[in-house]
Amino acid sequence: MWIKKDKRDRDTGLASPLPTQIVGNEEFAPMPQSVMQKQVETRIFELADRNAKALGLSRRDFLRTTGGMATAFLAFNDIFGPTFDVHASEALETAAYKEKWPKSEFIFDAQNHHVKDSMSGPLMFRRLTGKFGLNPDLLGIEPRPDDLHRANFLKEIFFDSDTVMGLISGAAVGQPKDYILTIEDMIKTRDSINNAAGSQRMLSHGIVDPTRPGCLDEATRQVEELGIDGFKLYTGNPTGPWMFDDEDIAFPMLEHIRQLGTINVSTHKGLALGGRLKPYYIPTDIPVAAKQFRDLNFIIYHSGMQHMMAQMPESYTGVDADGYMPWTTDLCRARDADPAMTNVYMELGGVFGYSVITHPQICGHLLGQIIKSFGADHVIWGTDCIWWGSPQWLIEAFRRFQIPQNLQDQFGYAPITAEDRRLIFGENLARLYKVDIDAKRQEIPFDAITRMKTAYTEQGAEPSNTAYGWVHV
Repeated sequence: MWIKKDKRDRDTGLASPLPTQIVGNEEFAPMPQSVMQKQVETRIFELADRNAKALGLSRRDFLRTTGGMATAFLAFNDIFGPTFDVHASEALETAAYKEKWPKSEFIFDAQNHHVKDSMSGPLMFRRLTGKFGLNPDLLGIEPRPDDLHRANFLKEIFFDSDTVMGLISGAAVGQPKDYILTIEDMIKTRDSINNAAGSQRMLSHGIVDPTRPGCLDEATRQVEELGIDGFKLYTGNPTGPWMFDDEDIAFPMLEHIRQLGTINVSTHKGLALGGRLKPYYIPTDIPVAAKQFRDLNFIIYHSGMQHMMAQMPESYTGVDADGYMPWTTDLCRARDADPAMTNVYMELGGVFGYSVITHPQICGHLLGQIIKSFGADHVIWGTDCIWWGSPQWLIEAFRRFQIPQNLQDQFGYAPITAEDRRLIFGENLARLYKVDIDAKRQEIPFDAITRMKTAYTEQGAEPSNTAYGWVHV
């Protein structure tokens, strides 16, 4: 049985700053909570109760603090072994956290989503939006029900995390009327947030189905009328699957995109739907397209990983004795074989989160291989949030995770450096989308979202510690 995680958390009171089971985004049935994940969950609350008592807080309030986040990583290490760089002092001393983790990265998230039925933000958040006089259609004190998802999206992404910029993404799956988000919804979110901020905080993909009549005209409309910032193409569409090496379907669309001057093409590869559609999720077509269209950038969402550990039992090793991971390793080998394939980038949305809380060794293989083959300057930060709630736990996890030493020794993976993290967290994506980071560092600290976030924090931040996808119960 599936249930929305935010509902489960409200019903059980078990919201945690670190997810303790896989959260699905309606594309797949999430696996049940593993034995070790249940042990982590139990340990988090054991440590949280002890630390909250020492600080005179309730468990719920403590878990909303930086100490609560540190406690969750300490609990994870207790069960899985040393996985995250965390010191016990961080659980009780805010100063220890701030000293160890100064927030200097430019975090630009390549994979953001929102849902129309997400719960509204806290009453304090609504009062702040009224006080600062932001766009009432986005953040009014009495927002319409169909706009609450945007208010909560803004809170989770920008107030409760260190994310600086984001890219709203979607997929042309099924008939246009059935899209989870239409292109008009996506553009409204981008423009509403940017208008409210008084600066550019969001970009938006365009979504188009190259198998549909009039698709080239639709691509033109999205570029010229809606001002989309790049395209997201979905090969595993059940109503019309296709591949990037198809000269009759893909090539005309890619040539048209090139002529439009929108050179960033993102695509979902990996985590295949079953049955006849599975072949369309395998990234064997990417090297062909990348060679044919060297002046386009191909951003492979989920790094093409077949399972992403989202449905695999904890006994699943995910790699063979040589470190082979289905589909991701294939892309890495293709990159090794073609030094000119510098227009392909590997994105971490979903795949990092799924693996790091389920199989840290597989996460080490994933990061080790894609950095080794593509280079840290070709790895893109993405979170798949708001399905996962606020991306802050993912940001913290990536700051703290290191490729296990045994994998470095056996497979020659290099340790992840501070420079690698800086590039991956946002500088690579900014380079692709021509975002001037120096200019943004001057602009964003003074925009309306930063002012609101400061007030929100000073009055007592209320992170939800939940997610808006589905969990197995």
